[in-house]
Amino acid sequence: MSRLLLLILFAGALAACSPRYDWRTTVSSEGGYAALYPAKPTRAAREVAVAGRKLPMTMEAARIDDTLFAVGVVTLPEDDPALRQQALASMQAGLTANLGAHTDNPPQTRAVKVMTAVQPALALDAVEVQVSGISPQDQSPRRLTARLVASGRHVYQAVVLEAGDAARDQRQAEQVEQFLTGFHPY
Repeated sequence: MSRLLLLILFAGALAACSPRYDWRTTVSSEGGYAALYPAKPTRAAREVAVAGRKLPMTMEAARIDDTLFAVGVVTLPEDDPALRQQALASMQAGLTANLGAHTDNPPQTRAVKVMTAVQPALALDAVEVQVSGISPQDQSPRRLTARLVASGRHVYQAVVLEAGDAARDQRQAEQVEQFLTGFHPY
């Protein structure tokens, strides 16, 4: 009887230890990328303003507690390097403006490489942005880390938005990095 009780307690303990992060690779043939999400993502679409034009943007996102993991893709009408740069600048400005960043805490940027999903993989020039702020909606702390990169007719933003307690420390640094390095455009 004590073995049965011990087995039941052990099974209950294992069930209580289910992982919060259920990492899976999602491929978007329409968006032209593969991404490693911590949960099953949902999808949305809308238009965004870039260089005076309304362009389609798709977004796939997964949420774990108060952290959002998302990939947004703007599809350009043509493969135009100047328009790609305008789209990158517009997306970066939009991300920081939506965060409610403070002027005393400007965005930190650094050049990074994002590897493509094609084989052999190519390294694309990208920018990583990190900024903290206070949400204009609920006045809670937010931290945004994003990688912005463009390839052909697509401009991408891989974003992790942490809110509340997660935005105050580095508890999820490993998961943030795993998501950002698990993003690969075609």
